[in-house]
Amino acid sequence: MRRTSFYLSLFLLIGLFGSACDSFTGDDTSGVVNLTGLVVDDEDAGVANAFVRVQPGNLLVETDESGLYSVEVSVDSTMTISVAATKDGYRNATINVLGVAGRTITVPTLRIIPSIDLIEESGEASNVIFSSQSATQIGVTESGSEEIAAIVFQATDSTGLPLSISKAIDITFRMGEAPGGGEFIFPTTVRTDNNGEARVNLSAGTRAGVVQIVAEATVGGRTIRSLPVAITIHGGLPEQEHFTLGPAAFNFPGLTRFGVTNSVAVILGDKYGNPVRPGTAVYFTTDYGVIQGSALTNDNGQGSVTLFSAVPLPPDGLGIVTATTADENEQPVTGKTPIVFSGVPVIEVTLSGSSESPFYRNYDYRVTDPLGNPLSPGTSISVVAGGTKVKAVGSTTVGLGDTIISYPSDRDPVASDIVTGPGFTDFSFSVVEDTDSDSNEPPSVQNITIKVGGPNGSLEITFGASSVQAKTDGAVVEQLGGGSFRVVAPE
Repeated sequence: MRRTSFYLSLFLLIGLFGSACDSFTGDDTSGVVNLTGLVVDDEDAGVANAFVRVQPGNLLVETDESGLYSVEVSVDSTMTISVAATKDGYRNATINVLGVAGRTITVPTLRIIPSIDLIEESGEASNVIFSSQSATQIGVTESGSEEIAAIVFQATDSTGLPLSISKAIDITFRMGEAPGGGEFIFPTTVRTDNNGEARVNLSAGTRAGVVQIVAEATVGGRTIRSLPVAITIHGGLPEQEHFTLGPAAFNFPGLTRFGVTNSVAVILGDKYGNPVRPGTAVYFTTDYGVIQGSALTNDNGQGSVTLFSAVPLPPDGLGIVTATTADENEQPVTGKTPIVFSGVPVIEVTLSGSSESPFYRNYDYRVTDPLGNPLSPGTSISVVAGGTKVKAVGSTTVGLGDTIISYPSDRDPVASDIVTGPGFTDFSFSVVEDTDSDSNEPPSVQNITIKVGGPNGSLEITFGASSVQAKTDGAVVEQLGGGSFRVVAPE
């Protein structure tokens, strides 16, 4: 009858323990947890032949000559596992870790201190200080990075001596600043060990950010607490919806000479919208020119490479850069960006009205490269009318912004998607009487000068009623008929 009662009590006890674990974790996954770790002494030397006891399961293993051990623990759910190190002549050390089936967990180092070194008895607790942490940063849930960090605090007396076991106190842990993504600490209260130490684990949630951990205790009606200890939670693996790719400039003077550079950058986020974990690799290719092959993201999920103008050069001026990485399912995450390789300046002027005099006439002019594409951002254009009591009005002072390439999302861009026309390549001006002039002479026009300058090079032309002159050495003038002409800067 007693044996039956014993088995019944044991059955109920096991049931209660399993229920508590399920309530704590909300996870019914069972399996094997692989624990590995190291036992050291007060000088951080590995302790051989120390016994390591693991609960649940009451498993006992022995460290090797380097103080290392490993053990497999069967769990029926995600649960807290207690790991304790003991050896004759040493004080015991214990730590709790969160066991997740199917994972290998590196247990924070267990430090056992020779008893002979701890014969001094401490006073009452006076301070709680930070001692150590297993990691300064962890990853969000399912990021592929370590998701749990252990932090060790130590309680000392007024002289700085670690608390003796006879003076042990309960230390409570809480989070200060936190990203609010479901991160949590466990356990929340721990009694100090024979070195005055208490350990707490931080488990990451789904948001990146900084978590502050504070340890505090009440001693004799007075609260003592540590300074906050910060641990960074970084993001997970890239997701296609959070993949951004683009150049520093959509148009760079890549056809003017070899070796001209343009930066191409990526910004990567994980499925929660956080920056991906630092060091995520992104690979780059280009159909024209030469590009650096890869970049590693920084803490903000950003990385960049350099595109060089080099053979092969795009025959229509448009190149495409592709960047690729991989998501948590080992599927490609990729993006493409178009970039215009532009050449030297070209000015084309179309005259209107009487051909006898340029006065009181309208002028249409176009500024492009030899392929008809816009020039790079930073290009400046000026128009000046020379003569007596006249001035040019209209598009006489122009600064070009970046080129726009407009195309639907269901296909790759082509050269015809490069936006040209008014404000990009096409402009106009008129020559009119300058009513603000102090001259008493009748209005007359001697010439009109158009200057183009910027990253693509310089080109200056002067023209009158019957002639066109290129002021830039080596520029070529082409007559188009009907009073129109085209001037191409030297290559």
